[in-house]
Amino acid sequence: MSDDHHEIDPFERRILAEIETREPGLRRDLAELVAMPTGHNHVEGLDRIRDWFATRLGGLGAEVTLVPGRPRPDWLAIRRDPEDAPDPDASGNAVSSETIPPMLLATHRVEDGAEAVRPYLCGHLDTVHDPAGSFQSLEVVKDGIASGPGAMDMKGGLVVALGALEALAALGRRIDWTMGLVSDEETGTYFGEHALIDSARGHDVGLVFEPALADGSLVVERMGSGTFMIEAFGRAAHVGRAFHEGRSAVVALSRAIVEVSALADPANGRIVNIGPVHGGGVTNAVPHHARCWGNARYADPASQSGLEADIHRVVEELDRRLAEEIDEPARIRVRTSFIRPAKPSTPEVLALADCARRVSEALGHPMPYASTGGACDGNLLQAAGVPTIDTLGVRGGGMHRPDEYLELDSIGERTALLAILLHRLDRDGFGERKGSGRPIP
Repeated sequence: MSDDHHEIDPFERRILAEIETREPGLRRDLAELVAMPTGHNHVEGLDRIRDWFATRLGGLGAEVTLVPGRPRPDWLAIRRDPEDAPDPDASGNAVSSETIPPMLLATHRVEDGAEAVRPYLCGHLDTVHDPAGSFQSLEVVKDGIASGPGAMDMKGGLVVALGALEALAALGRRIDWTMGLVSDEETGTYFGEHALIDSARGHDVGLVFEPALADGSLVVERMGSGTFMIEAFGRAAHVGRAFHEGRSAVVALSRAIVEVSALADPANGRIVNIGPVHGGGVTNAVPHHARCWGNARYADPASQSGLEADIHRVVEELDRRLAEEIDEPARIRVRTSFIRPAKPSTPEVLALADCARRVSEALGHPMPYASTGGACDGNLLQAAGVPTIDTLGVRGGGMHRPDEYLELDSIGERTALLAILLHRLDRDGFGERKGSGRPIP
């Protein structure tokens, strides 16, 4: 941390001193969390980490509950068996049989009658890493750098959030807060979407602990994100004896992939990416079933609705052309789910970002603003009417890779930033909400 604290008041200096003494414990917490495998909807690991946070947050006097998740459509689950073609006339709305994780919700109220700012702290417990893979623990790889699954995204951020709340509590600084921890952000928050939005409504600010950008920038604007699946149904046939009788689902799907991919227009806020792709089981049979999953990004509501409509239009037009080219053609269809709206940079978001930047600059760390094509749960919080900033986590690199790492110094730095930000929001108010007037210890 910098010694340039010319804008830091006496109580905030106490916060810095408290967090400095806690830094070894913050690093131990991170190592413990990283060692709990939470990728790929790993039930045992998610249950363990939820219990861990429930104990710690409950120790702060929060009311902790588990909010049941909702099932997601079956087609969202990526399958690698190419020979499981369902009935092509089915509605496609089947519900997945996978385990549905709950969201952990912790609510802390001072109950002193003060009209205080209500911050909603949000994070995710899941990672993208294989729970059975070789990447399983936090290891210091060189001075100041530690690598581990989810260390940056976002178990380091979760340590920051908890550490700031515990430091304030240890100093006797009483504030209101809510924390929501979802279990499936990396796969779209389909299970936890409704629980997150419902619990966030009515809060004044949203604070999300996605990793900071490499230069410490704060993201104030994000694209939205949607998922789609294109599926083709053909007719199997032996390649040598009856090739002419077959209708290749792979060929039909390939044409759809090319045409849908052409909808991408990044310069105008439209991104389309397709993969993984699966089809066929053996080389000497015409494949009767093929499918691919894709992701779309969009910059605003008009781009969202337009891109989703265009994907349907392109697939439906191709399906009609196939019928004109050949008798009993392979059939294609598409399903879409564009549930994460874009997160624009509003005046309220910029006002909240300014609050964070003033703290960061007072601590000697510049905080430029940035936009990104990435989507996160901050998109959902803002859709619930809560102005949100969402890169308050640690700095690092290699996100989603088997060499993911974080800068260890950023744990204490970002914990101090958050603790002082929460203190100031309560003291000074935000928007139409006045400062609480609570005594500062």
